[in-house]
Amino acid sequence: MKIDLKPTPILQELIEDLESKLDLTKDVLKGCGTYADEQFVEGLERDIKLLERVLGRVIAQQELINLKTQSICLN
Repeated sequence: MKIDLKPTPILQELIEDLESKLDLTKDVLKGCGTYADEQFVEGLERDIKLLERVLGRVIAQQELINLKTQSICLN
């Protein structure tokens, strides 16, 4: 039996959800044909940009949490 004593990143579930939503949205965009509604495609592109920005911020926040945790452990 192996016991993992490493703490699970606090925001890991949110990061995974955002990555999944981003991948799904990109797949939908790829599936749009040449006759797809232009507003629909533009909406997907906006959604992708937003998801990428939010994902980047959440990952950065998790990294800050990790640094604080490591700093506390060192003190």
